[in-house]
Amino acid sequence: MIETAAGAPSLQARELSRRFGNGRGVGPVTLQVAPGEVQAIVGPNGSGKTTLLRCLATRSRPSSGELIWFGSPDPRAARHRLAVVFDATAHADELSSWDNLSFFATARGVPPELWEPALRQSPVLEVADDPISRLSYGMRRRVLLDEALVGSPQLLLLDEPTLGLDVSARQWLVESLRGRAREGLASCVSTNDTDFVEQVATRVCFLLEGRVLRNAPLQELLAELGGTREIRISYRGPSPRERLLRVEGVEQASETEGGLLVLARQREGLLAALLAALGELDRSLLDLTVRDPGLADCFLRLSGRALDG
Repeated sequence: MIETAAGAPSLQARELSRRFGNGRGVGPVTLQVAPGEVQAIVGPNGSGKTTLLRCLATRSRPSSGELIWFGSPDPRAARHRLAVVFDATAHADELSSWDNLSFFATARGVPPELWEPALRQSPVLEVADDPISRLSYGMRRRVLLDEALVGSPQLLLLDEPTLGLDVSARQWLVESLRGRAREGLASCVSTNDTDFVEQVATRVCFLLEGRVLRNAPLQELLAELGGTREIRISYRGPSPRERLLRVEGVEQASETEGGLLVLARQREGLLAALLAALGELDRSLLDLTVRDPGLADCFLRLSGRALDG
């Protein structure tokens, strides 16, 4: 295995932009991923996550800016040291899981003594001899992730990795990324699954409409929410958003598919004030839940809109 230049990050992007003819795209983005880090790129659909990841994975050429992998700007050299999974599965459907894993591992120079034990410890072994075309979407995703992780690539790039995974597969992926971090391997994940990000990321880059809202350590972002509460409200009738925004302590209120997502500073009488505001509008309250805030609330505070809205 080629070693990274002493002290060099596994990945650096400096003022990176990728724009299309219609002006849409992503950038400028500046970030770096050091060995042992998990960088998350978080934003709603259409925010530029996949476009950015394609550039980081050498699949797309930036319109401007600079990319450096392991201390070198040469994308050809980088390809031998990274693995990437995009949101669509990519297999030879007529071949079995075993044959697909063997093919991709061999293409990356991973010897059988490394990839065969990995497969034998995976739930995929149960369907290892079945053609990929017969597998469920979730199992295809699991095979794809197994292929990317085998051989411990120095840089792993994942696009929407939890898509289609069941609970046990999600936990396996969490443990795999944590294990990579302990081994000093770098990972970059693009997703809007904030529960997953909170379990694995060391840094988070928020994107909205192609621009960076914030790029900071995970714990720093969560610490800034101290004293804040998240309240989700579902109701009948017209939206009470404007009335709730006038309640003392309410900082944000955003429409979501299920109702309203409210961020408010914790204070005595907060819930009573919210209920009074709802009651004044003479509507039926269907549900109200309160929880400690997380990354989704960081995004709401920065952008004024819900991540899933």
